[in-house]
Amino acid sequence: MAVKGNVIISFKDDEVCDALRKCLHDDGYGVYICKTFEEFMELEHVDVMCIVVDVTPGHASTFHAIEIIKQTPVGMHIPILVVADVTSTGHVVRALNAGATDYILQPYSNKEFLQRLAKLSESGRRPA
Repeated sequence: MAVKGNVIISFKDDEVCDALRKCLHDDGYGVYICKTFEEFMELEHVDVMCIVVDVTPGHASTFHAIEIIKQTPVGMHIPILVVADVTSTGHVVRALNAGATDYILQPYSNKEFLQRLAKLSESGRRPA
């Protein structure tokens, strides 16, 4: 089966990260897990269709990482989907202001997640 596209995921919770990796892999996506900005930069040769990051209270570094990624030649054209485990509009707005493209609030269904990812990848594709 051909890979639908490559997705980078970065979650602080390894269990959630593994579950998301499995969901994406089972649906035909290539998955790269990055815990640091340096790991992201090592993937600059990979054609990535979307980056998925979590935003949790007390981890302001996530917002800074989004800003930095959007400033790099590699990351400026890649949509970023933020998964927020809080209903605080402040976290969502802060992530969007940092450069995130869309967000999804937990809990979510895998079907909803995959649909949002598909829409982001369609809108984020650059003309050839």
